[in-house]
Amino acid sequence: MLFFLQIITFLIIFFGIINLIRMSLFLIGSDIYSFLHHLRYKNHTIKNYPKISVVIPAHNEAPSILHSVTSVLGNNYPLDKTEIIVVDDGSTDETLAILTSSGFTKNNYVTVVSQKRSGKAAALNNGMKNFSTGELVMCLDADSYLDKNALQNIVKYFENPQVAAIASNVKIERDKGVLNLIQRFEYIVCYRMKRAQTVFNIEYIIGGIGSVFRKEILDQVGYYDGNTVTEDIDLTMKLLKNGNKNTRVVYASDVIAYTQGVVSIKDLIRQRYRWKWGRCQTFLKNKSMFFTTDKRFTKPLTWIYLPYAIFSDLAFLLEPFFVLYILFLLIKVHDVFTFLSAFLVISGYLILNILTEESLSFKNKIRYIMLAPVMYFLFYVLSYVEYTALLKSLINLPALRSSLGKDINHWKPVQRLGFR
Repeated sequence: MLFFLQIITFLIIFFGIINLIRMSLFLIGSDIYSFLHHLRYKNHTIKNYPKISVVIPAHNEAPSILHSVTSVLGNNYPLDKTEIIVVDDGSTDETLAILTSSGFTKNNYVTVVSQKRSGKAAALNNGMKNFSTGELVMCLDADSYLDKNALQNIVKYFENPQVAAIASNVKIERDKGVLNLIQRFEYIVCYRMKRAQTVFNIEYIIGGIGSVFRKEILDQVGYYDGNTVTEDIDLTMKLLKNGNKNTRVVYASDVIAYTQGVVSIKDLIRQRYRWKWGRCQTFLKNKSMFFTTDKRFTKPLTWIYLPYAIFSDLAFLLEPFFVLYILFLLIKVHDVFTFLSAFLVISGYLILNILTEESLSFKNKIRYIMLAPVMYFLFYVLSYVEYTALLKSLINLPALRSSLGKDINHWKPVQRLGFR
């Protein structure tokens, strides 16, 4: 028993040090991003307005499709340089009827495409390949919408010819409930981390919501594949396949998009399982990028960050043992220090992320800072979700290779309440 406790103690210290280093690097990288962003774009003026095609794939999105489309039409960007392509992928609800009755089909800037149900990747490819005419192409989920300045803020990033794609700053739409609050905090922290990932050039996930690509590069790589369940991660890795030194995928902190949070634990587990399983599929497809000596790639991406993604999942399997051990020390040994150390580190990390997030108002910063200590406990709900999804992924791992031989990118909808 003593030997087991010593092993757990060692592992907690070991992983604790790794996490402290990781958090410190991300905080430093995030600050560097903010400094460089301010330096580069402080007095920036748009000299050229490229045409932007916004492709919105939709399957049974009646509660939110109007809000999504109107957020693009209402953007502070020239309408004659904007086009919206809504691809209805065999909806069985009122999605198509809402689109046609709204008058969008008569709008010169909106094209509504109807196809038989083929999956999200196929819907995106149809809209991008066959209907988009812009130099830049955005993917916007039908349960999401854009900040009014999002399109305008996109332009400056693509003035750098090395930039192939950008990830937007995604926020969870505020709603009632603890689960919504947890996701709002999670997205604040995760998208702050993307700043550092851009600085260190280790970004490998351009998430689907508000993602923007050069059309010519999409032509080169062949658009989305349909054989993974996370078409966004898969496409990002395709963009990076020829190296990440001359082809950059970056985070755009001021390109803000809002999306609805998942409203049930069951659906959140399904979502996170899809994310984990899709990343496994993508990693298998691109295994040659791991520990490569190819000079087109940076070592931080291929030797550190990609392998770390797998390492962190395996390390996460020990999480229940660490939690039980801390509870044991707290209850049986009355060791408050270990618990307080973890509590203060996580709470402090959350507060630092909130303080430096420019997109939050002062009022919201105060509100989130006051809630930060509570989130240490509420995040265990998210840990349960992530752990369940991870176990499911590991159980299904023997079927990973065969799963790539199928066209499996179909809609796996979760419950949405619409925007209120």
